[in-house]
Amino acid sequence: MAKGAEAFRSIGEVAGMIGVAPHVLRYWETQFSALKPMKRPDGRRYYRPADVDLAAGICVLLRDEGLTIRGAVRQIAVDRGQAVRARGVALLERRLQPAGAETRPDRTPTWLARLTALADHLQRMSPADARWPAAQPTAFRLARAMLRLS
Repeated sequence: MAKGAEAFRSIGEVAGMIGVAPHVLRYWETQFSALKPMKRPDGRRYYRPADVDLAAGICVLLRDEGLTIRGAVRQIAVDRGQAVRARGVALLERRLQPAGAETRPDRTPTWLARLTALADHLQRMSPADARWPAAQPTAFRLARAMLRLS
């Protein structure tokens, strides 16, 4: 029987959900003060849904976006981790979505909107406005290619 969305999760379950080893989660607890699972008297950790979302968001920051731990700590401090939790929710939705399932329009990732805005901005930008003029065509092609994939 599957657990509900609001159920507490063990460290092994959370590690499996986000794709890291349990020892990585224990290390993150020492580095990120916002990540505080409940601990039973026997030492077992239980992650609340908000903790699971934050751990997944930390995974996105460190692995997908390439931030350092210090950079991720700063990112969490900006809004007490709300944006990081949102990234974590998106990661969990992608990981837990059945293979071959179609994405519902109301769950379209925010990166699609960001890429559209980037492509529009790059299209309006003149070469004199760009910091690195040589990178502009590459960024524009990348943004357009990503939009075609969605």
